[in-house]
Amino acid sequence: MTKSEIEELVFKHSLFNASQHEGKANLGSVINKIIAEKPELKSDIKNLMNEIKPIIEKINSMGLDEQIKLLQKDFPDMKSETKNTEKFPLPSLPNFNSYETIVTRFSPNPNGHLHIGHVKAFRLDFRYTQKHAGKFFLRFDDTNPVAIKTEFYNEILENLDWMGIKPDQITYTSDYLDEIYKIATQMFHDNHLYICECKSDMIKNNRLKKQICEHNLSDNSDKQISDFLSSRISGVVRFKGDMKSNNTAMRDPVMLRSVDEEHPRTGKKYSIWPTYDLAAPITDCLEGVSHALRSKEFELRDELYNEITQILSDQGKVKSRPSLVSFSRLSMKGSPTSKSNIKSLIDKGQIDNWHDIRLVTLSALHKRGFIPEGISNFVDSLGLSKSESSPDFELLASFNRKARDKSDKRYFFVPNPIKLKVNNIPIKSVTLKHHPTENLGDRTIDISDEFFVSPDDINSLNEGDEVRLMDLFNIKIINKSSTVTTEYTSTEPISSLKKIHWVAHDGINFNLLIPDNEKYTVSSDGSFEFLPDSLTTHSGIAESKCKNLSEGDMLQFNRIGFCRVISADSAILSHK
Repeated sequence: MTKSEIEELVFKHSLFNASQHEGKANLGSVINKIIAEKPELKSDIKNLMNEIKPIIEKINSMGLDEQIKLLQKDFPDMKSETKNTEKFPLPSLPNFNSYETIVTRFSPNPNGHLHIGHVKAFRLDFRYTQKHAGKFFLRFDDTNPVAIKTEFYNEILENLDWMGIKPDQITYTSDYLDEIYKIATQMFHDNHLYICECKSDMIKNNRLKKQICEHNLSDNSDKQISDFLSSRISGVVRFKGDMKSNNTAMRDPVMLRSVDEEHPRTGKKYSIWPTYDLAAPITDCLEGVSHALRSKEFELRDELYNEITQILSDQGKVKSRPSLVSFSRLSMKGSPTSKSNIKSLIDKGQIDNWHDIRLVTLSALHKRGFIPEGISNFVDSLGLSKSESSPDFELLASFNRKARDKSDKRYFFVPNPIKLKVNNIPIKSVTLKHHPTENLGDRTIDISDEFFVSPDDINSLNEGDEVRLMDLFNIKIINKSSTVTTEYTSTEPISSLKKIHWVAHDGINFNLLIPDNEKYTVSSDGSFEFLPDSLTTHSGIAESKCKNLSEGDMLQFNRIGFCRVISADSAILSHK
């Protein structure tokens, strides 16, 4: 081998090894790969060390992303995945070695708000592009002018930004209409499409009976095609599939239809719009998507998708066809993810809007006090499973609790308080930490002989019992009247004493809005309803330092739970 050939061999295996090991190639591993490929170099490997070491040092000085991109550019046959150091590793994508660049897309329909199920979709898309140093596209699937609204485009962009998702490119299916028309026209000429003038009931019945449509049997002229695309004749365009197929998606599905509604982006420019079944495979091919990740609800349509991408390949529209990857839908117990269910709740006046804090839309979770880290970790833990899942709301809360625990300051709050008087108090103030283990500062609370406590803590006590005011001192119950009278006994903690919560005399009136996602019903037809007591308000007293909090602040009320402030005197209980 020539010197340049040897250098290229060393460079290739060093790059690949580095890409597999967090950017650091291992000398021994590289040498083993070189000898495995070129056994004749084994006898001379010691003399080659002086050439191998500088190349490895050069490669190890690069960033991991740079290494992977260089590997993909110069040695496309040696596709690499980054070494997976995530908490929740993903399985390899199918055929990932077959593509120059891994490209995924998240294609929401701007007809509503994103919810927790959408998070699973875009997190999978985004994580796979990170894993393969690829590209992630956001594409708005906006081909039904009847349902889409400008506000939903903006809401989706804001949701993704809040979740820390930065698309490499933002596109719109509505921008591809002219190209889709051209491809459809060629599909007509290649006998893949036909214009059907049957009524919708007739189409439905024929598909049910596996009966071929009379319009399928005749070819459409150029004039008919042009007239349809110009809305000069009625009907729909259907795919020439297989009416005898057991797969209902292949029984001549509708590909194009007339929609007489103004589009938020294109106005009245177009009146013929593609269905998802035509638009998705075409736009995926035009944008160079390598892997289309879709929930299992689309599995029946995979055969149709693959047929259309094969047609586009035959037309010369694509270099390589996208690979389909299925994953299970994510729904939650205790809150609807179906847009129709949410719209129904709004229409019936059960909830005011998409931001209701009992929902699992991203806007609702944000408002309630869930943070991107907690939501992402919850969704990532579910992986690429194809098993349908409807986790309890508590599981989502557990991930959010862990994400917030070290950054939320602690405060005192007593619901439905009663007064408690302590005689012979030896101190006038106490300084308490905002967090038991983290350095989040402290606050000083002025102490008098009057406190607010919970009746639940007092009701089980008898006169003469001794208890401890948490983080303060020990007291003995003297009298249990309308104002509970006690006396100071000692300061040192006594492990056997019950601890009770308290707020000092200068506490402020405070309200907690409490959503309960265990209070709901689901009827036999699948419609969802929240029970009347699924959203309640508890009044109480919060320590005086809470008056300095601002809207949006996160905190934890000891023994109550994690909260998000919504006004000067109220907060939402995110969860316990």
